[in-house]
Amino acid sequence: MTAALVLVVATVAFTASRSEYGAATRAAPESIPESIAQTIEEPEDTSQPWLNIPDPKPVPKMRPIPKPRAETEPRPKVEPKPAPKTEPAPKPELRKPKPKPEPRVPDPKPTPKPEPRRPEPNPEPNPEPKPKPETSEIWRSDLPAWAVMGMTVPDLGIHGAPVRSSDGQAALDAGVVHVPGTSLPWDSGSQRNVYVAGHRLGWAGTGSFRIFYRLNELRRGDEVVIEDRRGRAYHYRVTERLVVNPGASWVTREVPGRDMLSLQTCTPIPTFEKRLIIRAERVEDHDGKEQPPESRKN
Repeated sequence: MTAALVLVVATVAFTASRSEYGAATRAAPESIPESIAQTIEEPEDTSQPWLNIPDPKPVPKMRPIPKPRAETEPRPKVEPKPAPKTEPAPKPELRKPKPKPEPRVPDPKPTPKPEPRRPEPNPEPNPEPKPKPETSEIWRSDLPAWAVMGMTVPDLGIHGAPVRSSDGQAALDAGVVHVPGTSLPWDSGSQRNVYVAGHRLGWAGTGSFRIFYRLNELRRGDEVVIEDRRGRAYHYRVTERLVVNPGASWVTREVPGRDMLSLQTCTPIPTFEKRLIIRAERVEDHDGKEQPPESRKN
C-alpha cells in the first residue's frame, strides 16, 4: 500500500516538472538564439533515479500435477481357498467276543498192571549202634566263617544269631558284635563280662534290623544262650538292667566275683540318647558241668 502511494506521488511530480521543462524550452527562441538553443538542448532523460522501487520477484510457475495413469492391466482376482474337507471319524469296530475254549476232557489213564511181588530180603541182624559224637566235638557249619559265636534269646525270637568280634561301625550295622577286649564265655577263670551290642532299629535287609528292638522287654530270669563254633552252649539268666550315658565305659569291665553276659542297645526311641544294658548271670551248662578252661581272648 505504501509503495503504490509513493509511485503515484512520484508520477505526479515527474509530470509537473516535465511540463515546466517543456515550457522553458519552447520560450527559449524568444531570448536565446537558435544556434545557442540547439547547443544547450539536452536529450530527454527517461530514467527515474528518485524512485527506488524494487523489481517484483518472479512468481514461480506451478508444475501441473500429473494425472494418475489409468491401469491398463486389470488386477488378478484372488480366489478364496477351499476349506479342507473333514473326513468323518471312523466308527469303532465292535470286537466280537472270543469263543470260550471247550473244557478238555482228560484222557482216561490206563490202569497200571500190578507188579509181581519181589521176595523180601532176609532181615540182617541188628547192627551195633554207632557212637554219636559228643557235642563239644561238633563244628557248627551254620555259622559264617567270620562269626565267633552264636546267640539265642528265646523271649525275643532270636535263634542262632551270628556274633562278630569287632568294634567297627560297619560290623555293628551288619548285625550283632562282641566288643573286643571283653571276656568270652570260654575264657579261663570264674570272673567274666561277655559284652555284646546291637542296634535297636538297625538297617533293613541286614542282621542288625531290629535285632534288639524288644530288649527292654526282658525280665529277671529270662534265658540267654551263647554257643561256640563247636556247638557248646553257655547259659545265662537275666538279673538286672541299667540305663547309662553313651560314654560310660565302666559297664564293659569285669565285676569281681561275677561271671556274666551284658547286652547293650540304644534307648529311648526315637532319640536314642542313652544306652540300655541288660546283665545276665552264668548258670550251669546243658550237661551240668563246668566248662573246660579254654582261654581265647582277643
